[in-house]
Amino acid sequence: MTTMIHLHTSKIFNDDLSKSGFALPVAENKNVGWHWYAHRVTLLRKKCIIVMEEASRYALIFVGLKKKDFAHFDKVLASRIVAEASWLCDLPHPRSNEQLIAAVEQKCSSFVWSPGLNRSVQSHIRQVADEVGCFADNRLEQLTKSTQGEFALGFEVNKRYRKRKEDKDYFVPYKIWRTSLLALLTPQDGSNVINLADFRKGRRGV
Repeated sequence: MTTMIHLHTSKIFNDDLSKSGFALPVAENKNVGWHWYAHRVTLLRKKCIIVMEEASRYALIFVGLKKKDFAHFDKVLASRIVAEASWLCDLPHPRSNEQLIAAVEQKCSSFVWSPGLNRSVQSHIRQVADEVGCFADNRLEQLTKSTQGEFALGFEVNKRYRKRKEDKDYFVPYKIWRTSLLALLTPQDGSNVINLADFRKGRRGV
């Protein structure tokens, strides 16, 4: 099982990280790891970070991160991946959910970094940014301030059909990511269940 997040960053997001004092070890091999791509856009005068998983095109939405969040973005992202995986899979508590969390935590156990975005992923990130912007303009006066709201907003875009150049058919990101997460389950002891209501508290305490 891969036990490393490989974070690819756009120039604008890399600048945000650098200004915050954040530092990641540079990837020696750009092909290794669990690949996630991060870009920052501004929507309704707020910084919105979109992080997308390469294989499924599943998008995580972060709204209004502060400088301290950028400084510890590896912890912020790992916590979010684990929490959202638990939320999306919605497995029975405690055993199945704990097993899932343990498996995802293992995949998030370390980080490496590479500058630059895959063009295909970048295109889908732009689509997500446009969709979030349209959703906010048409249905919201401001972007959500809660973690549950971020999850819900992300779920709206992760229900949209995507297609890569090599694909014959369209696919739905949340279905692909959920299937890949469930494939991680093995008969082993897990770790503590993450309470979604406490997620933002944990992020602020980083």
